[in-house]
Amino acid sequence: MFAAEAKKLIDKVGDKELIYNESLIKKVDLLTLVKVSRGKFWPVQKYKIMQLSLPELMEVEDFNPECTDEPFVSNFMTSTKTSGRGGLGGKDIGVYEAEVNAGADSMDGLVQPVNMMSKKVDLKALRSALSDGTIKTDKVNQLALKTKDKLAFVHQTIYNSSPVTLIRKCTRDGSLLASCIKILSLFAKGHRKEKTSFTVPEKSTFAYGLVEIKIEDEKLKILCEPWTRDGLFGDDIESAVLQQIKEALKMKDAFLQPLADLPESTRHDLLKKLSELAEDGDTLSLLEQTLDQCSNGAFEGTLSQAVSSFMDLLDISNTSSAVKDAVHLLVSALDTLPDEVPPLLTCCSPDTLRVLNQLVDGLKDGQATLPESLPVPLQEGGELRWAAEFICLNDQKLKELSDGWDRPELPPEVLLEVLCLAVQGLSLMQPTANP
Repeated sequence: MFAAEAKKLIDKVGDKELIYNESLIKKVDLLTLVKVSRGKFWPVQKYKIMQLSLPELMEVEDFNPECTDEPFVSNFMTSTKTSGRGGLGGKDIGVYEAEVNAGADSMDGLVQPVNMMSKKVDLKALRSALSDGTIKTDKVNQLALKTKDKLAFVHQTIYNSSPVTLIRKCTRDGSLLASCIKILSLFAKGHRKEKTSFTVPEKSTFAYGLVEIKIEDEKLKILCEPWTRDGLFGDDIESAVLQQIKEALKMKDAFLQPLADLPESTRHDLLKKLSELAEDGDTLSLLEQTLDQCSNGAFEGTLSQAVSSFMDLLDISNTSSAVKDAVHLLVSALDTLPDEVPPLLTCCSPDTLRVLNQLVDGLKDGQATLPESLPVPLQEGGELRWAAEFICLNDQKLKELSDGWDRPELPPEVLLEVLCLAVQGLSLMQPTANP
């Protein structure tokens, strides 16, 4: 797909200074503020696009920065044909079409070439105009920065200069694990033929570059070097084998168990509200942030109605610390997953969740194996089949997947752990018996 191919291109020519925009729906303008944070339980980078710009932080009106707008890549064209049979990482199949005991024949391509453009702020002129300027304290408070959060602004955007029309033809049989690399949202259905075309609107932001800022004594400091993707938490993430993941799961499993002690009606209401919150990644992140601050004392900030309703259900003042920590761990696991995944997990049927939880238990005990009888969402072509296969990975397949992984901020080892914990936590929230 064009977005995936553009991402590979950006990775090759953009070094580590460009951050891929996960959603082309999100508009990212120059000078937009971005909060970079890390999860409490996992050293994972999170980029939060703020509804505030650098000039607004200082209440500078009618600010027009000096910018350059020039080609990033000219006549970008992609046409990919894949075919073959074999195991994950087969010679004839690229990392975006990784195959597991399956067959695939497909062709992706652009109808015509497109220019990718780069728009940059003149950092030297920007520093001259804004450095050492006074920051508005009330604006900083609105950002709700935690101690380890970093604050940056967008100094570069990469966008397509004209609409992009993509045509895709494919014939597939079997089950592909490619979805785990394609942001886990495009699981290929078995025995399917398709021909699709779609258009990406012009000036869609595919990537952006950041420059970190610091606030000292209410004065703005713009750092000299652009932000790099591995600049903050990369050293905290180490490659893990399945045994390490199993040990981590067994340890954190105990922290989730208090969820089962909640009254059944409370679990039902919390799970229903959580499924609503999971539809919006930003709202789910706000809930995680609220629980984090509550664990360190009273929350100070503005809550959305949805988050307030969840906190009222949890009844934070009368709930034991063990239960609060368990809810926090579950929400953090869901928030760490790619945005497309929490809605699928929180809304899946009890039968589907039961089988996924059995697979997690199998993983902790040794090696998970898919049973012969599966609920529809876990069957070949089902929307959660990738999750079942992911939990069943062995050390070799996990390593092969890691070698072709394109999301350094969320390694497959971390993804596997948070997926399993989310499944376990949601399973504990289920009714003890079917009505």
